[in-house]
Amino acid sequence: MDDGALVPLLAPMLAWALVYCRSWQPRPTSWLIAVVSALLALSSTVTLAVEAVESWMDGSPLLGTVFGALFVTALVSAGAAAWHRRRAWQVHVDGLAILPDDEPLAYALPGGVVVSRGMVRALGADQRRALLAHERAHVSLRHHRFVLVVDLASAAQPLLWPLRAAVRYTVERWADEVAAAATGDRVLTARAVATAALAARQSRLSVAALGISAGPVPQRVAALLTPAQPRYRVLALLALLLAAFVLAEAGEAVLDLWQLL
Repeated sequence: MDDGALVPLLAPMLAWALVYCRSWQPRPTSWLIAVVSALLALSSTVTLAVEAVESWMDGSPLLGTVFGALFVTALVSAGAAAWHRRRAWQVHVDGLAILPDDEPLAYALPGGVVVSRGMVRALGADQRRALLAHERAHVSLRHHRFVLVVDLASAAQPLLWPLRAAVRYTVERWADEVAAAATGDRVLTARAVATAALAARQSRLSVAALGISAGPVPQRVAALLTPAQPRYRVLALLALLLAAFVLAEAGEAVLDLWQLL
């Protein structure tokens, strides 16, 4: 096994550092997590395929079988995750749907926003405005795509699993900031988040749904009540350079295999 192959296979462990970047501004951080996850997962999956072929060619069928099995597992896992998410998104919502349900629910799906009668009753008029702004931000900004990218990446490369919760938190924070801008009142938005979370604390939403009561609510409320954090552009650039370097290593492995063939 080429030592260079260890870089794409083990580099996702370094991505765990992105878990601690959740206090950064949510929009660029969501992009950063999604892009880095996709690049690292692609690099490691391609490297598994290359190592499988090279091992068989070098007369190491056992090692080749192991790498081949890991490659197939990565593809099957990512495919299963995509299929599961597609099924979860088959519920058609066009705009705003009000559920005649007393259980407090509010969440976004790719087609629109779902709010229950119980959630409407739990919030005041101004808080309902903040809630709808939050959920509509999920839909208009297509936050489900960020979550999908990281879910597929972590399915293919389990070392990226911690980033699933991280990106869910950052898109919720992103929607919080949009709601705060729409209402012009950060305190009101923080109260809406806290009230909705308390009302929905017993609810069990689908993993495909994004909602105002999701994620670590105390941290989100605190972030709304404190000044925005800087972007840390240097650290973000370093993370992107790492992902690009790993992808380059995987590409070099593909070129080396092509020359052998």
